[in-house]
Amino acid sequence: MKDHQIIALFEGSPPEVEVVIRTRATNLLAIAHEFGYVISAHRIYPQTGILRFVFARDDSEMARRRAAWAHYHYRINGAWWATSNPGPSLTAISPMQAGEARYGLYLQEQRPHSWYQWRAAGVAGAAAVLGIVQLFSSPLGAIICLAIALFFVSFMIWGPRWRARKEAEYRRTLEDFERQRVFWSYDQQGGGG
Repeated sequence: MKDHQIIALFEGSPPEVEVVIRTRATNLLAIAHEFGYVISAHRIYPQTGILRFVFARDDSEMARRRAAWAHYHYRINGAWWATSNPGPSLTAISPMQAGEARYGLYLQEQRPHSWYQWRAAGVAGAAAVLGIVQLFSSPLGAIICLAIALFFVSFMIWGPRWRARKEAEYRRTLEDFERQRVFWSYDQQGGGG
């Protein structure tokens, strides 16, 4: 979907917006955030590559302000990202990068770590049992099964640390993104263009 097609879905500030896309979701997530929406549900259809998102309107003061400025800049020249990206900089975070971080954080909140731990423990246990059974019939099969079990045990040990580091990175990205925001109008910039 093109930006103008996505923005048309958020026009009029409906309380809930459902979007079905077949492409990467970073533009969609960035636009939804700038226009004052948060992800309330999602569904991925892996066979077809289709993503379905449901967004709920965020009625907080900051979200409404952000949405008003996004609408303002979009109506002037189509630059819905104008307040979130102050200009060229080596450290500037694009709305798309913030969208990726927002989606990663959303996924982490949807699936608690214990969900992954139980799955990894189940696979490691099954692979270990299968490896022991294979030990009597096929030594190569036993080695492969035990290697799989070892991999999942290591995932259970280092997984929480990796996940916490990723969550901190997502939060830092989003904080830096919001910190770089500047609300400006074309009147303040000498007419703009």
